[in-house]
Amino acid sequence: MPVPSSAFMLVLFGADLVRVDVPDHPNALATSRLGSTLLEPPTDGTPWREEPIPEPTSTPIHESIGREARSAMNVDAWHHAGIRGAGVSVAVFDIQWFGHELNPALADAPSHDCFGHRSCSLPINTIDPQFAFETGGHGIACAEVVRAIAPDAELHLVRVNGLTALENAVEWAVAEGIDIVSMSMSFFNESFYDGTGSIADAMDVLSAGGTLMVASAGNYARQHHGGVFTDTDLNGLHEFDSGSEVLAVHLSEGTPKLSVTWDEYRSCGETDIDAFLYNQDGLLVGRSTREQSPSSEGCFPAETITAAVAEDGWHYLKLYKSRGPVGVEFNVLTRSGYLYRPHARGSVTDPGSHPSVFTVGAVDADGYRFNEVEEFSSQGPTPTGLRKPDIAGPDGLTTTVYGPGRFFGTSASTPSVAAAIALIMSEDPTLTPRAAAEFLSANAVSESPHWTHDPTDVGAGKARLPAINAPATGCAQRMMLVPPLLLLPLARVRRRPQGASIASVQRDTSDKTPFSPPNSSPPR
Repeated sequence: MPVPSSAFMLVLFGADLVRVDVPDHPNALATSRLGSTLLEPPTDGTPWREEPIPEPTSTPIHESIGREARSAMNVDAWHHAGIRGAGVSVAVFDIQWFGHELNPALADAPSHDCFGHRSCSLPINTIDPQFAFETGGHGIACAEVVRAIAPDAELHLVRVNGLTALENAVEWAVAEGIDIVSMSMSFFNESFYDGTGSIADAMDVLSAGGTLMVASAGNYARQHHGGVFTDTDLNGLHEFDSGSEVLAVHLSEGTPKLSVTWDEYRSCGETDIDAFLYNQDGLLVGRSTREQSPSSEGCFPAETITAAVAEDGWHYLKLYKSRGPVGVEFNVLTRSGYLYRPHARGSVTDPGSHPSVFTVGAVDADGYRFNEVEEFSSQGPTPTGLRKPDIAGPDGLTTTVYGPGRFFGTSASTPSVAAAIALIMSEDPTLTPRAAAEFLSANAVSESPHWTHDPTDVGAGKARLPAINAPATGCAQRMMLVPPLLLLPLARVRRRPQGASIASVQRDTSDKTPFSPPNSSPPR
């Protein structure tokens, strides 16, 4: 049933949504087969946690929309050969569909609200935009990119604004036979970003159903720190790089979030870590001291600080361990800003960390073939040693939402790659989505003499469609750059959707702020 407007008004005034792993809870705002979203913690003793909310990476569509990606990936040559994505369904899962005029060229794309109803049967515009708690045009921009690159693909727009909605959207996509989902969003704290947890469970459902998830790696290479909790002086405080007991974080004015997770998602409660954030004057501006106990239901090995930042500047994080064994691995991830000494490796977020997800990094489309990966683009490997991202795609794209050449981040590169996979499937209908993605990887380019990144950091290279010829018969022929037999074991006739389909996109917003170190050394 539609969510009451009054509930959204409460959210607008600062109430936090919570998640319970109980379907059809009496107080549910939204529910899925696996759980429910509530406006406030339940009073019946049901274990709860903050609802995992993803964060994202008008005129008709015309030649300017997505032109940078089309040029970078050799798309126009495929269009001239008559290959435009026909016969392939692409769903964009996203959190931002409100507060920006929908491009008229997307008016024919069916939309589904997977928060409003478990079936995703309601269109996105069922709820008055003024009562939606997730405003912005990120999803529209992602859909514009898909439409520009694969204009004849069957495009669907899906509202995914949390874990519960994601679970519904995944089951909808499988039931509808969607070929490709493009999702430019990151989920936080539901796992140690190792391919496990609730987001991974949803990816398992998609993979088993034959739908390919193309997801953003994240824009957190400058916002991540990973390590092993070290306390040589036994005062309970972790010693970061060079023995300092603080981690310098540059934050902007407002209420930014900073998360700490540690590798005890299968054994929560052995370790209890608290997090404290100070400004340059030594004043405490945020803390998270939730108790982790093996005896308590709903134990979760994570702390999230919502800081009160009065002005832009450097802040200092301290981690205190009150209980736990030595050698506990942890991650620090700030949703905005940047770290003084970031750890780019291991910064891929969910769902990009999942083995079945085709994960996308970002390369500036201006000079694409000779550029390296964007400095903010998250890099692997995952904690399990999995190579991520799988590939890189172009960003810095033109959309009606962000303007000429302004759509940056893995949010922009993800729909570019998803649409390129749709073109490959359209050219050869015998290919599965996975086989088409592998073909794109096999033909990725890394021509720049400066392309020095390890494959575990950026994947196969930069996505680019190979040369293609259009014979007189009008039937396009792909110029194979890999032996045909390489793909045969992966090929099968693709099932076709029986009804309407949709998807949503999650956004990872890129931080293009120039990096500068603190004015002074962090205090101990």
